[in-house]
Amino acid sequence: MVYLIHFQEKLHHAQHYIGYVDNNLKQRIRMHRSNKGAKLLIAVNNKGIQWEVVRVWEEGNRELERRLKNCKKSRCFCPVCRSSS
Repeated sequence: MVYLIHFQEKLHHAQHYIGYVDNNLKQRIRMHRSNKGAKLLIAVNNKGIQWEVVRVWEEGNRELERRLKNCKKSRCFCPVCRSSS
């Protein structure tokens, strides 16, 4: 499963995080919220920036995660950003 997280405000240049989890998204999100996940989300949490999961690709795998990250345009996949543009 691949998921997209939207930050309420940018951290330097970043406003999104794309991640992958085998099966338990809720547990992975708890890890991110408790600073046991990706370094980017630890930095976002430490700055007090609010964030939310805005999109999930249920059938997504690591290959999809890599392709989405390599696009370098996460905002194109983000419903929050698309609705505000």
